[in-house]
Amino acid sequence: MPKGPSLLRKLLFRLDGAADSKKVRFTSAAGTRWEAELCLHSGSDPQSPRLMILFRDRDRPTTPQRYNLAPTWASKVPEEAVDQLGEEELRDLLETSVKV
Repeated sequence: MPKGPSLLRKLLFRLDGAADSKKVRFTSAAGTRWEAELCLHSGSDPQSPRLMILFRDRDRPTTPQRYNLAPTWASKVPEEAVDQLGEEELRDLLETSVKV
């Protein structure tokens, strides 16, 4: 039996923020402060899908949340992906994101 929480348990805990994720704040081209949360949603092995990125406008809670997938070259481990993605990449991902 593998050590650590099971994937199913991580997915369930994702609902309350206890799953594997990493948050980073950045500013959009329009000057809005956003928070990007990179979330592990299906594992980190080579066949797992890319990380999900949830975008939230913390200053205006009525602004709809948005989401996108991390680039194919980014790590599937949230802590590593945050280090790889710069503010410019996050802005580009926000531009092409979808409203929740």
